[in-house]
Amino acid sequence: MKDKKLHISENCVSEKLDDELIILDLESGLYHSLNEIGSVIWEEIKDKNLSYNDLIKSISQKYIGENISKDSELFLEKLIENKLIFLK
Repeated sequence: MKDKKLHISENCVSEKLDDELIILDLESGLYHSLNEIGSVIWEEIKDKNLSYNDLIKSISQKYIGENISKDSELFLEKLIENKLIFLK
C-alpha cells in the first residue's frame, strides 16, 4: 500500500496564506489549516506525484527531528482518514 502514489481529492481546493495553507473540502464544507511542514507535504503531493514511502523519505531529508518520519506518517494517515488525499 505505501508504494502507491498519493493524490489530492478532487473535492479539495487549497490556498496559501502567509505561512499556512487552507484547504476546503467541497464535499463536507470543512476547512483545514496546515502549518509550514503540513503545507510542504501538501505541495509535494500536489506537485511531485510521490509515493507514500518516497514522500516520507523526502520530508525526513528536508527536516531534522527525532520523530519527523512518524509525525509525517500520522499526518498523512489523518489526511487519508479525512478523505483529503488518497492512495492509488
